[in-house]
This record gives sequence, structure tokens and C-alpha cells, in this order.
Amino acid sequence: MAGVDEAGRGPLAGPVVAGAVVLPDLERADIEGLELIRDSKTLTPAQRERAAAVVREVALGVAVGEASAEEIDAMGILPATRLAMRRALDGLAVPPDYLLVDGTGVVDWRGRPCQAVVKGDRLCAAIAAASIAAKTRRDALMREMDARYPGYGLAQHKGYASPAHLAAIARQGPSPVHRRTFSPMRAGLLPAAPNPRSQLGARGEEIAAAHLARAGLRVAAHNFRTRRGEVDIVAEDGETLVFVEVRTRRTVSYGSPEESVTARKRQRIVLAAQQYLQEHGLESRPWRVDVVAVLARRGAPEVRHYPNVEIREPEAY
Repeated sequence: MAGVDEAGRGPLAGPVVAGAVVLPDLERADIEGLELIRDSKTLTPAQRERAAAVVREVALGVAVGEASAEEIDAMGILPATRLAMRRALDGLAVPPDYLLVDGTGVVDWRGRPCQAVVKGDRLCAAIAAASIAAKTRRDALMREMDARYPGYGLAQHKGYASPAHLAAIARQGPSPVHRRTFSPMRAGLLPAAPNPRSQLGARGEEIAAAHLARAGLRVAAHNFRTRRGEVDIVAEDGETLVFVEVRTRRTVSYGSPEESVTARKRQRIVLAAQQYLQEHGLESRPWRVDVVAVLARRGAPEVRHYPNVEIREPEAY
């Protein structure tokens, strides 16, 4: 039996990568670090690298497959994802008899029976191992692409639509590894060059994201917007989802950045957070709201992080 999962369906740049892993009976395995074989999204980058080494050590077969940005543009992201999965399965040294795939769709491979497992990377060790193999491979590829196509920050945001990435696309145009069929890459949808105020906000969010990463949090999304409100950064602190409001100023002439997070603004953050949880099926996950204040002075910026801001949930939701 092989577990199959992917990484990189949503970014604006780079390939989609799939992992396929065949595991032995782990109850009989005597290898340090087996507890790291879990959903890759719950691991820090360093833990994922260690987990990938554990997977390679214990697995009967590990393989990854890729579908390029060009293939994604030619056939669409879902067919390209299935293509990457088939390529990963083709690379296994031990051909599996049965497939378990994360999510709701199945993959057609050599007529083998296939079962889709919703949230499989949390429920099945083989799928979790596949998610680790896919994620670590894709991150490595994005670091290589960052060196090949500088100026976009691909090593930092991994191709996702962060404010800094969108600003770089507007400034430089798309690179050969950008997905031209993805919004905002399609003709007429590229953002205009940012004004100084938006540049300051984007810079503040970059600084805040780096601070969160150093604190051990994993940044999962940027700029989630709804009609009810918006969240600047969605991060993960272990199992806890963290909805982060970033406030940036150059000086304190008009008060500190955090003073601008009013009670009304905090309630709108809660509404956006609740919408995010609903849309992603994460209502059961613990969550909190943090505020990161950035004073972007010349030289080293000053960052103040306020975890678990006390917020009364809006009554009308």
C-alpha cells in the first residue's frame, strides 16, 4: 500500500510536486524520530527535513514526481497534480497494490485500486510520509529557482501570493517558472506598481513573517480577505492556527503601530478568522489572534509580538 500526497497546488510559481511512500509496519520499527511522521504542515522546516530523513530510512519505497509550470498551464492544476502523482508512483522501487491519496480525488495508475482519504495526512502514516517527501522536495526546488530567478523571493514564500511576491511580479513581470494561467498572472490582472504606503505595509508583513518563522511558527497564508474583514498572515503554532494582524509605521509621531488596532478592527479579524476556518474545514482546530507591530526605522526594524490578543467574539455571526 502506498500513501500519496502533493505540495504546491496553490502557488503562482514553480511545479506541483507529489510524493509516494510505501511504509512497513511501523509498530515493529525501532528508529528514533518516528513521531515526526505526521502532517507536514504541523512541522517546522527543520523538523520536516529530519522527518524526511526518517521516512527515507524506514520506508520500503519513496519517490517524488513533478509537473512543471508549463504543464500546469497546458492542462490545468488538477490534471497536472494527477500527472505528478503518477510519476511519483512510477518511481517507487516497490510497486504498490493499493493506493491511499490525500483529499477527495483519486489517481488512475496501472489499474490499481485507489481510495481518497479526507485529511489523510493527519490520519494515515503513509500519506503523512508522502506529504513530507513532497513538501521538502518542493521547498528545495524553490530555493534553486530563487537562485536562478532572483528578485521574486521564491525561497521565502515558495511561490505563494504574498504581497512581496505580487509586488515583484508587477515590477519585473513573470519569470519562466510562473504559472501564466493563474490569477493574477493572466493578462490584465497583474497589480499596478505599489505606492509607498502599500510598499511599507508589504515590507512590514515580510518582517513580521520572518519574525514568526524565527519564533517557530509556520506561515501558511498571506492576506486572507473576506467582506467581513481580513487577516494579514495565517500561521501555525503546532496545532494552533494563528491569525496575525500586522501594523507597520516608520515613526511613532502618530502613536505606536499596535495602538492602531482598535476594538472594531479586532472584531473584524475574528470574523475573517472564522470565515477562514469554515472555508478550509478547520473548525475543530484551536486558534488565536496575534498582533505584530513593526517600526520600520532605517537600519534594523523593531518588532513587537503580542500573542493571544484578548478579543471578544462579535455577537452577530
